[in-house]
Amino acid sequence: MPLSDSELYALLDRLDHEPADAIESETLEFKPWTDPKSDLKVAVEYAVCFANAQGGVVLFGVDDRQVGRAKAIHGANGYALESWRCDIFHRTSPNLTVEVFELAVPEGTGKLLGIRIPAGDIKPYGTASGLFKQRVGKSCMALDAAAFGRQAIQTAAVDWSGAVAHDVSLTDLDPIEIARGRQTAERLRPQSDIPRLSDTEFLSALGALREGNVTHTGLLLFGKETVLARLCPQHLVQYVWQTGETQIARNDQFRFGLLRTLERIEQIFTSPANPEQELTLGLQKLRIPAYHLDVVREAVLNAVTHRDYSDPGKVLIRQLADELVITSPGGFMPGITPENILGHEPKSRNNALANAFLKLGLVESSGIGRRRIFVRCLSLGKPIPLYESDGHSVILHVYDKGHDENTARLVARWSAEGRELGLEALMVLAYLRQNAFIDSSAASRLLQRSPVQAREILDQLARPRTGIIERRGHTPAATFHLAKGIAKDLLGKAAYTKTRGLNPIRYAEMVKAYLHDHGSISPKECRELLGLGESQSAKVEASRYLKAWSDGDNAFLSAEGHAQTRRYFLRTRGTKQPV
Repeated sequence: MPLSDSELYALLDRLDHEPADAIESETLEFKPWTDPKSDLKVAVEYAVCFANAQGGVVLFGVDDRQVGRAKAIHGANGYALESWRCDIFHRTSPNLTVEVFELAVPEGTGKLLGIRIPAGDIKPYGTASGLFKQRVGKSCMALDAAAFGRQAIQTAAVDWSGAVAHDVSLTDLDPIEIARGRQTAERLRPQSDIPRLSDTEFLSALGALREGNVTHTGLLLFGKETVLARLCPQHLVQYVWQTGETQIARNDQFRFGLLRTLERIEQIFTSPANPEQELTLGLQKLRIPAYHLDVVREAVLNAVTHRDYSDPGKVLIRQLADELVITSPGGFMPGITPENILGHEPKSRNNALANAFLKLGLVESSGIGRRRIFVRCLSLGKPIPLYESDGHSVILHVYDKGHDENTARLVARWSAEGRELGLEALMVLAYLRQNAFIDSSAASRLLQRSPVQAREILDQLARPRTGIIERRGHTPAATFHLAKGIAKDLLGKAAYTKTRGLNPIRYAEMVKAYLHDHGSISPKECRELLGLGESQSAKVEASRYLKAWSDGDNAFLSAEGHAQTRRYFLRTRGTKQPV
């Protein structure tokens, strides 16, 4: 995040001992003030420069060579904040929305003019006159052609997969791989006319040919191995089976077209490398592999489709003792993070390649694959998969730390009855296998939705008769726990009673017994005694009980102290019982 006002004031204090030039950084630039027209042009160039990097702040009205605040700070004047913000927006492409602000200072004109620029989501950014720069260290450097191209590919401003592959002709495509593509389409899209087209029409329909020229999509899917090795070595996909910390049982590097690579990976995961367990469901058997083939297929398709092909790295599939780790070069697309990936609108870095996979039948619809990964894993009682990113790559962890047989049986039985559980329901079930309850706040983080949306989902899952959870409390802080039948199926006969808590009829007896033993009780001790938990709704519920037991003809408690220190005592003829 760009520097805040308080951070800028702290840095300005350093001007008494060092020049502004020494304080500047990759995210901060000081500029002297000349006049509004000249300095607006400078502001536009720095806005582009910072937006193409990590974002930053430009502060006008400071001489970067002088030492001492009085000498260095002369301030700025004659500008209009809203006019500068609009002009920067219109003079940049794609348009940049920046914050234009003032800092009050005792020196000079009494104020500095600041521009706070966020890191851009649609890089590269340029000025309206065609200037492209990027912050490198303390300087704004022109983007060279190679860097410009990489930025465009990384942010999908240019679809690399749909661009023409230079020095590649039809003779560089492998007829066997083209036939493999036809067979794939015939098997997965039997109603489509694509498999019955001529070679040229078939390739054009897939985006492998554009106006008679082979595209990168055509090269990746159908290119001869020697041609791929020469022109696109980064297409490599590697599979490593690591049986121990230093033991490698298998290490395969697939250097041929992506369709053949996908087939080879599927063969691996229909072999002893992917053992299965069987569960008996009446007269049927439920097979639970270490890694469901649909999960592997979707994960690899996502990795090769959305990776950054300007990055020389490879897609790595690493199978460990209890997890599968798929690493794809290039970070998430702008706006997508591990914390919102399940709900964010899909974005593709390589649209042409994604469309080819769609037409071949390897994927059903953009953005569905990642949800299918989660659904398949959770339906078999596996742990929730995990996405990570370090900004340079996307890593997916799929776990095989055993499985919950009760969940697998429940989901399979409901599926046979025509009752399908969606992703949100499966994630809530997985959470409640490990936790006594869930509230809107926890559901918001789990489901990657706003608290309001999460509450709506929980309410829907708690519908009478058909719900899988039950609500406790009627405030926005209400908690939800497994419904009686679901708790019994997943956790055993006693689980519902433990989760639901003791019968409220016995609460008063328990509190009286506690007071006979200990003399007094606090609201926190009351919640612990009754097993209500520490949620906000539990605090409200405990307060309601204590108030009811303190007021009226049948009251048996007497309260002393303020809200934070209040304690309750047993009454004896209208007064508290001495301890």
